[in-house]
Amino acid sequence: MDSRELWLARTMLELADASDADNGDCGYMRLLTRRVAELLVPAEVGLLITDATGRLDAVGASAERAARLAALQVQHQEGPGADSHRTGKPLVNASVVTMRTRWPRFASAARGSGIGVVSAFPMRWQGQAIGVICVAAEDRRLQAGEAELAEALARTAGMAIAQRRELRRSASVAEQLQRALDSRVTIEQAKGAVAARLGITPEVAFALLRGYARRTSRKLVDVAAQTISGELPAHDLVTARDVGRVRSAARQSAGQSS
Repeated sequence: MDSRELWLARTMLELADASDADNGDCGYMRLLTRRVAELLVPAEVGLLITDATGRLDAVGASAERAARLAALQVQHQEGPGADSHRTGKPLVNASVVTMRTRWPRFASAARGSGIGVVSAFPMRWQGQAIGVICVAAEDRRLQAGEAELAEALARTAGMAIAQRRELRRSASVAEQLQRALDSRVTIEQAKGAVAARLGITPEVAFALLRGYARRTSRKLVDVAAQTISGELPAHDLVTARDVGRVRSAARQSAGQSS
């Protein structure tokens, strides 16, 4: 195994550990940017990642110049990274001079900051566009082996980021379902408590709980919890308009139990 292959193996392991760590995306993004910049030195690296809406955002760079060019691409949706993200294809060693028609604002900004050669490597996973690694250099062109390694890192990063997002989404759905279940249990307990305290049916008890929640602009589950604890007396749920229905329900409940 030559030194470059050894470097790639170590980097892949380091990125895998960073992806598994529960420290958010920022640490992973910084490590990825740093490692690609290390591979392609003296080229500069900018990282563009999609947000929750699918729009690219500049999330990291190895140098201030690369950060400015990454932000410009986000702002104008123009440049090697923006194009590579849309097409899903890498772009290697594109000359800024010959791209003035294709990316007029980006080309002007790049030339003004001394950048002459740009490359971009999309991060994708199962057809999903995750982001893109942008590479900018003054006049250095990437060698074939360097481009291949950068593309491999981009693919690996796309997979890791997509999987982290899916895990977070699954955890969020599970949490929402658990909250909904807990809320339902609380409401059912409150229905039983109000029905017992007022001597009415659970259906009428639920109507009282819901009516109180609407009148006070509160969540039904919060009203239910306070009713169970006794903080909200059951009689306080009854309005003057409810009195007749409550008495009728109480007589009905008493008749069924006799």
